Amino acid sequence: MKKHNFFKIVVRILFLLVVGVVVFFTVKSMNKIYISKFGNKHYYQRVKSVSTNDGLVNQKIYSKATLKKLTTVTHGTKYTGNTSLDRVSETYHYKIKKDNISNFMGNDGVLQLYNKSKFMSDAMVRDAAMMWNTLAGQTIVEVVDSQNKSDEVIHDSQKKTKYGVGGQSYNGMGMIFYPNDWAVTGLTKQNKQNWKEAILLKEMGHALGVPNMGGGLMGTNDQVANLKNADFMGAWGVQLSNAPKSNLKGITTTRMDGAVLKIAGIAWPRPRKLANWVLTKPSAHMVYNNGKITSTIPK
Repeated sequence: MKKHNFFKIVVRILFLLVVGVVVFFTVKSMNKIYISKFGNKHYYQRVKSVSTNDGLVNQKIYSKATLKKLTTVTHGTKYTGNTSLDRVSETYHYKIKKDNISNFMGNDGVLQLYNKSKFMSDAMVRDAAMMWNTLAGQTIVEVVDSQNKSDEVIHDSQKKTKYGVGGQSYNGMGMIFYPNDWAVTGLTKQNKQNWKEAILLKEMGHALGVPNMGGGLMGTNDQVANLKNADFMGAWGVQLSNAPKSNLKGITTTRMDGAVLKIAGIAWPRPRKLANWVLTKPSAHMVYNNGKITSTIPK
């Protein structure tokens, strides 16, 4: 009788273990499905990326003549700019080849970010937001004090990827940084911070709907040629043989960043007229260097 009871107990324990394993993998599968459709359960991305129908920009804000002036700036050179944007002044389409350029702006026209990253400090996030707001001439990025108030969460992953140190995701996982992918050694403390800030600025730009600006149809000529760029929306780098010497003085914005932001703003769900200084103060600029920001951009 005792043996029989013992056997029943063992069977029940095994049954409970099997049920536990089934439940675990079922929940895990459901979480993956939920994340793919609605975003991470930790609210890394509380809004979905959007783009206008067929990438069409608002046609009432700027004349074609003004758009032509802007796309002449964003056309850039072989290793700066993005030639796909030329068509904005021709057909009003804001696209990269055939693909729309997405953003996370929502109907309020402000990108709310919450920082959980250790790789990018709170001060660095605030500085990057300030720089984009200065370029815009108004508030387009806010750093909020709660995940529940955010459109996106900036956070770290301990995984290693083939995609580099940082990435703007479009699958519900927010703005992700990969500290373990940092491979450049021998940098000064100042240059390492500046490089990290350049990466943060670029990924924040992608969230605003600004594409790569490293030259050519995809804006990636610099990456293909293994060259570093002086523009943070390109492949910015410092203290390397293929990096511009000017980057030793920090990250410098130019009117190209203002011009592409000006165009991006009329492709948002709530179109906004931004960066009015671009065509009136073409020499205005801003510099970030080790946590210090100086600017000649008019307020």
